[in-house]
Amino acid sequence: MLRVRGFTLIELLIALAIFGFLIMLAGPQLAAFMGNSQIRNATDAMLNGVQHAQATAVRNNTLARLVVDTAAGTGGWQVFQTIDGTESATPVQIYAYQDGAPKTLVTTVPGDARQITFDGFGRVVPNVDASATLTCIKVTNPNVSTPRRLNVAISNSGLNVGTKLCDPDAAATEPQACPAACS
Repeated sequence: MLRVRGFTLIELLIALAIFGFLIMLAGPQLAAFMGNSQIRNATDAMLNGVQHAQATAVRNNTLARLVVDTAAGTGGWQVFQTIDGTESATPVQIYAYQDGAPKTLVTTVPGDARQITFDGFGRVVPNVDASATLTCIKVTNPNVSTPRRLNVAISNSGLNVGTKLCDPDAAATEPQACPAACS
């Protein structure tokens, strides 16, 4: 006669204790991983916003403006386009931090800058309202004990406009290093 046995209560409790111990060990690492993933998501989104505004200006041969809202958790960015000298009231594109990075903190350089405007050639031009022009967007997550920091550097030297996702903690000789103005 064939005897079929199941798990005993003690075997089940030992398995649950081991599982709980493993979760306890992995919890902080998972939290850091999730926090750093949000930093990467927000930085990628900021870089995409800058590039989208520049591409919109070039594609339509008009002015396009990226407006960054730095409010923690609820902010994001919007791209507006100027048609026949009048800026559209409806954004061409919108991104909210809640879409993938709700706990990130975004700061801008200069500190009072919230927008950047591109012309039909993709060059940075002065903002229509004469406000400060963005040169760097810094993203971090204050909820992570040792957070990774990433920045979006926007350089404007004559005809060359460059946007770069960069690491302010990288050595200056490394390709992913931020320019001095964005470190």
